[in-house]
Amino acid sequence: MTSRTGQYSTGKGLLLATIVLLNGCAANSQMEPTTSANEAFYEGKPTLAFSGLPQAPTVKAGLSMGDQALARGDADEALYHYVQVLERAPDNASAYFRIGQIHMARNNMKLASLALRSALGNEPEHIGALTALGVLQLKQNRYAEGREYLERAVANDRKRFAEDAGQDYDARSPARAYNGLGVLADLDGQTAEAQGFYQIALAIKPDAADTLNNLGYSYYLDARWGDAEKQFRKALEIAPDYEQAWRNLGLVYARQQRYLAALHAFERVMDSAQAHNDIGYICMLDGRYALAQDYFEQALTLSPVFYPKAQDNLTYVRRMQEAVAQGTGR
Repeated sequence: MTSRTGQYSTGKGLLLATIVLLNGCAANSQMEPTTSANEAFYEGKPTLAFSGLPQAPTVKAGLSMGDQALARGDADEALYHYVQVLERAPDNASAYFRIGQIHMARNNMKLASLALRSALGNEPEHIGALTALGVLQLKQNRYAEGREYLERAVANDRKRFAEDAGQDYDARSPARAYNGLGVLADLDGQTAEAQGFYQIALAIKPDAADTLNNLGYSYYLDARWGDAEKQFRKALEIAPDYEQAWRNLGLVYARQQRYLAALHAFERVMDSAQAHNDIGYICMLDGRYALAQDYFEQALTLSPVFYPKAQDNLTYVRRMQEAVAQGTGR
């Protein structure tokens, strides 16, 4: 089967350094251009490009200017403004959190971790930073640490609700934390628990394509093909180019022996040779060796030189066929 990262696995192959707080001077009425160690958090176009921008008069204004730049898709300018905030208020958890989010999106895990840990160093119950750091740990396969941060995020959020409220989450709750806890539950083989976490995450954020994909994959683990297909299709309605959802949808079709549909889904995100190989792999897992051989041979025909994996799989499935034949002969 395939993990959420698209690699075949039969196990847990699924799917962050404390920083010294920086000091700054707040004597000026406006934020000064970045000139201190805070520059370590900035990675982007030269800051000279932003020298003509008006300087935010307050921390709140600086955060707002950064948020507006990020909404326009200019992450470099957003980083510039957030670092300016740290020049004025070096203990501002919100600025550190936003910086961490940007570096996570850029897959710069070291700076993301430093920024998020700095946010928690100043505000230990910052739900956003706890969630983001938990997700970052999961990306690095540090599951125990990730679980700790995600559970802290959920626990801190639940403090907002009275014990007799009847519900312990709302639209402000950390959907990504629940999604991450669902992934961990799936890794532990607790699919029912995982699906409960995903349902909460979707109640908070119904249009989260990654959570829909994860819920579908959890159903896939339970061999609930129809339910899995439904969730993958929902994910693709939201994100039509979501490669992992197409891969997983192809797997569901192959498990249902809907091979033409599987081929169509796979070919949305891979070449035809790989698509034929992957269908053959599923047929092999299902014990349909003759059909698996056909698909592996087609993969080799489509790409005889550049797809040695299909040759390896073909050799293996032929050996399996021989073993079955010998067993039947006895």
